[in-house]
Amino acid sequence: MTEPLELFFAPQGVAIIGASSDPTKLSHGVVRNLTACGYPGPIYPVNPKGGEILNLKVYPTIETVPDPVDLAVIMIPALYVPDTLRSCGERGLRAVIVITGGFREAGPEGAALEAELKTIADHYGMRLIGPNCVGVMDTHLPLDTTFISAMPQPGHIGFVSHSGAIAGGTVDWARSVGVGYSRIASLGNQVDVDIADGIRMMASDPETRVINVYAEGLPNGRRFVEAASEVFRQKPIVMLKAGLTSSGTRAVASHTGALAGNEQAYLAACRRAGVLVVDSLQAQNDIAIALASQPLPEGNRVAMLTNAGGPAALAADELDRWGLTMADLAPETIEQLKTVTPRGAQLGNPVDMLGGPQADMYSAAGRLLLQDPNVDMLMAIFVPQAITPVNEVADHVIAAAEGAAKPVVCCLVGGESITDAVRKLNRSGVPFYQDPNRAGRALGGLWAYRHLRHRPETQPREITDVDHAAARAHLADAWSRSGAGFLDAQLSAQIAAAYGIPVPPSGIAASTEDAVALAGSLGYPVAMKLIAPGIVHKADVGGVRLGLLDASSVRSAFSELIAGYENAQAFIQRMAPRGQEVILGLQADEQFGPVLMFGMGGTLVEALRDVAFRLAPIDTEDARSMLAETAAGRILQGIRGMKAGDIEAVIEVLRRVGQLALDFPCINGLDINPLIVGEAGHGVWAVDVRVSLGGEPG
Repeated sequence: MTEPLELFFAPQGVAIIGASSDPTKLSHGVVRNLTACGYPGPIYPVNPKGGEILNLKVYPTIETVPDPVDLAVIMIPALYVPDTLRSCGERGLRAVIVITGGFREAGPEGAALEAELKTIADHYGMRLIGPNCVGVMDTHLPLDTTFISAMPQPGHIGFVSHSGAIAGGTVDWARSVGVGYSRIASLGNQVDVDIADGIRMMASDPETRVINVYAEGLPNGRRFVEAASEVFRQKPIVMLKAGLTSSGTRAVASHTGALAGNEQAYLAACRRAGVLVVDSLQAQNDIAIALASQPLPEGNRVAMLTNAGGPAALAADELDRWGLTMADLAPETIEQLKTVTPRGAQLGNPVDMLGGPQADMYSAAGRLLLQDPNVDMLMAIFVPQAITPVNEVADHVIAAAEGAAKPVVCCLVGGESITDAVRKLNRSGVPFYQDPNRAGRALGGLWAYRHLRHRPETQPREITDVDHAAARAHLADAWSRSGAGFLDAQLSAQIAAAYGIPVPPSGIAASTEDAVALAGSLGYPVAMKLIAPGIVHKADVGGVRLGLLDASSVRSAFSELIAGYENAQAFIQRMAPRGQEVILGLQADEQFGPVLMFGMGGTLVEALRDVAFRLAPIDTEDARSMLAETAAGRILQGIRGMKAGDIEAVIEVLRRVGQLALDFPCINGLDINPLIVGEAGHGVWAVDVRVSLGGEPG
């Protein structure tokens, strides 16, 4: 039996419920598109009025539609959709697209209707795309259940789009430049089929080589990560997400909460999932057409063949940004180039044939460059001029690329004169770019995906030498006393210690004499920190005293700290050895779960923003890469005569914080700031731990 998700793209018959004979209606457009695209199965318009639409018999209800029918497309007013969906379930359909809008996006009443759709679909075992979408396309079957004007040509890019408008605009662009697509799915409100399902639908299609994703929301972020992780080594995923700049109602009382916004959690999720992240539709399309048509490069060395120096210089800058280099051509290649390029051509790299090359020089010189063992990729650049026809240049770039085992891209810097050449290049499998930076970005995308595809598997190993019972007891105690919110410094330190995170001995004093006695038992020197209602960042209010050496200094510090505060106490801790200060943090993200942070510690952490993020839990190599991304981590390696810090101990703490997050989802935030890092082999000390409890411990 065909999987329900596959029925959206390979149905044996399609019913359009709400089909109209009025050519101005969108529901008429769906019937027209299905017939015009050449869909090979039966098409059943459904409307109580009966009659015919485009020479197709109209059936009064879904119950009267004959077999075979696997897919229903619903286009009736929102109020009537639930009953119609129920009828589809009774009819035995397992795949339904609800194009109709007016649901969650329209307010509370619409949201209630939408929830009813999910209940009905689940009851009948149906999969549902929408509501509020434009449908799906498969250019190879072919199938078009949308009201978009027309399909793109058959190709190898799959596109999963939250937005119907983005899908429609992409189709129009693709048709204008000759770029082919395989499958397109507009998911709308994602009441059932979501981005994760969309990725799986593209992954199962043999014609899809690369998966583009546009998302505005990810209802289940971890499900997305799981789906992408299963796919990315076989098919690259290029992701664009809107709505990243606002952290909404996220609490920012902790440093980690202030820094780990929506975007950081999303980027951490994409890193875990093996997804290539872009920040515009143009970048997404530029990289996707290269991935869909070109082999992956073996190295990062690029040769350029051009008739203009300026565009080549721009492209070279972009290559550098992506970690690519200009190839050093072999001497024999340079000698051979002399025979196929104009006199006076500059034969280093870029190979600049100046203003007037013949078109066939692009194929002859291009083949020589591709044969050079020092070259991994080729970029051909041409600025149109009066002597050499741009269409002929395109033909010869295509000829050079034919059968090549190395990537080839082409940049034509122009407008009106290049229209036909653009379509010719794209349809022949040589990606076209109007801007040299975009051509450089495309090659950079190929190189980035090659690294992703071959990166080691990440399987975080469970840490078992922890005192789970003690940590749970401390969390339960905090919940019973004050519910959600920040735990006091002593409880936070005890939880960290239960998970093997080194913390200096400490305690809480409520009076001067308690403070003196506690300091004496801990051993001098000690640090003292204010504990008072509403105070989270003690340094902001002068609530920290360090290096207290005796009872007298403890008495003075205690009196100064609590002055002016009701119910104030002091957290007293033995001073840790000197070392580099870093921050480790944990923040629970609504979509992706716990996110770990590492970076430069101290009071200026939010100003410096020298931080790296990962989804928790993490393995050793992922932790090591976090350190490598930050200045704090690079300093720990030892610079300008400084001794290296205990990097292995930092990695161990990161992993233990990740394990703590996995074991206790009730923890919605944690800061260790600072974590003092000693020299290599001398360990670390979590001298200030703050744990935030979001729910009752399980």
